[in-house]
Amino acid sequence: MKLKKIIASFLATISIATPVIAETNDELMYLDAIINYASTLYIDSSIYSDDMMRAAVAAAVKENPEIMYKMIKAAFGELDEYSEFYTAEEYQKYYEMLTNSFYGMGAIIQLREDEIFIVRLIDGGGAQLAGLKAGDVITAVDGVDVAGKSLDEVTQMARGEKGTTLVVNVRRGTEILEYTVERLEVSGTTVGYRVLPSDIAYVEITNFSDDTPKEFENVLRELDNEGITKIVLDLRSNPGGMLTSVVDIARMIVPEGVILQTIYRNEVKNMDFYSYNKNPKYKFSVLVNGDTASAAEVLTGALQDSGIGYVVGETTFGKGLIQDVFVLPSGDAFKITTGHYLTRNGKDINKVGIYPDEVVKNGTGRIDISKYEAFDYKHKWKIGESGKGVLAAKQRLSIMGYYSGVIDEHFDKALEVAVYNFQKNSKLYPYGVLDFSTQATLENAFYALDVVIDDQLYAAYEHLGGNWEDLE
Repeated sequence: MKLKKIIASFLATISIATPVIAETNDELMYLDAIINYASTLYIDSSIYSDDMMRAAVAAAVKENPEIMYKMIKAAFGELDEYSEFYTAEEYQKYYEMLTNSFYGMGAIIQLREDEIFIVRLIDGGGAQLAGLKAGDVITAVDGVDVAGKSLDEVTQMARGEKGTTLVVNVRRGTEILEYTVERLEVSGTTVGYRVLPSDIAYVEITNFSDDTPKEFENVLRELDNEGITKIVLDLRSNPGGMLTSVVDIARMIVPEGVILQTIYRNEVKNMDFYSYNKNPKYKFSVLVNGDTASAAEVLTGALQDSGIGYVVGETTFGKGLIQDVFVLPSGDAFKITTGHYLTRNGKDINKVGIYPDEVVKNGTGRIDISKYEAFDYKHKWKIGESGKGVLAAKQRLSIMGYYSGVIDEHFDKALEVAVYNFQKNSKLYPYGVLDFSTQATLENAFYALDVVIDDQLYAAYEHLGGNWEDLE
């Protein structure tokens, strides 16, 4: 009889506890519910659920040390898409990226609606040589699905030792394509320029690194030597970079006054950055698109608000947040959103972007093949040979994004790679020889090609007094 009473009492306890811990598929919720409930029942009332949870985490980390970094990374990932934790090795790679000297695939990528887009290819980089294109959506790197990964995580996956390769899967339209990309040095200039007719300069800034202000200053010096004061400034697909760099550049060209206003959680850090340029001598047409972001929007906003920059293109990305990087004694580091900024006139552009003074979208049109060297289909071209057929191939593959080298009559290694990738994507036998079927397939693809007509550049050029027909 006594045994029956004990069993009945035990069963009564179970029947009371069961409704408290609701059934759930959320493991964390289940863990939290159990620990919270147990802490209310334990004989020692000085033991709280936080103590039990801390002990559980400590035990898990001791048993599986690698889980600590996973937990820290997950915690930062919950903050926003820009905050990130780095191990010491990852931070070193991140720092090299900021200083614009590392080995990678040679593509500038951006996170949009949880997908990784290629927004720009670096000339001569592995991605361009392999045949990747701006607008491609990266779906996997070396067989690892990138869904749910942060921008920095995918960037780290793409980097490695010089000369090594990585397999990149992309979605282009409705197709899933696979490319083998060689990691090459990603260094060199972030500022390029050329002089257009009517004494108008075209200047492009691809991103804002440590060296960008010096490069930009050198370009301005060259333009000063030629007496040029009208500049088309191309910031399209510029993802941003270092705030100090863009402020240094703005001080060279923006009229006296505020460049931007920064607002932090810690109000003591709030600061307005100023230009002290009393005699600005340049007039700008600024080219932007939906991938113009962060520091590039700082410069766009300062030029537009000050009245010396006429903005042409499409509404910018809308990243008005500021991240600071903190390096720990261990060498680990983290980047975290600490503030936001307002433009010169006090506009908050975060998730809004900068609206152009003139909205222009680029169009497309068919290639006029009569302007290019023709194939004669009498010779199979291979590496080391020279001739008009090689020139024809280089012209076509360059416009189609497969080739970025010197366009001449010499069949070089870069062309062999380009032909191989074109053959592979066209379901031809891929061996890098420009045979008859490859020439015919290339010509058909070239004839059917729709190319971008840079109406944005034409509009920006005309605003400064140029005639767009001169750019043809």
